[in-house]
Amino acid sequence: APIIRPVARVGGDPAWHLYVAMIDFAALGKSRAVVMRALSAAGIGTQVHYFPVHLQPYYQERYGKQDLPGASAYYARCLSLPLFPAMADGDVDRVVAALANIMK
Repeated sequence: APIIRPVARVGGDPAWHLYVAMIDFAALGKSRAVVMRALSAAGIGTQVHYFPVHLQPYYQERYGKQDLPGASAYYARCLSLPLFPAMADGDVDRVVAALANIMK
């Protein structure tokens, strides 16, 4: 499947502060930028959090270029969807429907 959603952990009650979907944009046939623009046009804000440290200029200058395929693969597929305390079920439904529509 081109999208993987976070799963609940057994034996815990997480305090969600980000909802990151892992999307295989290549399999989807759309870039992350295209998906983000389409969601923005639907009034849904998204972000990409946690730009890999090894790709930041400061660390590249200090330690040289590093090959960290796991971090790069995560960064290539991650997209943070809206999540906030006052988010109602209807808001969630709207985000899910918009993302599903874009992924058709």
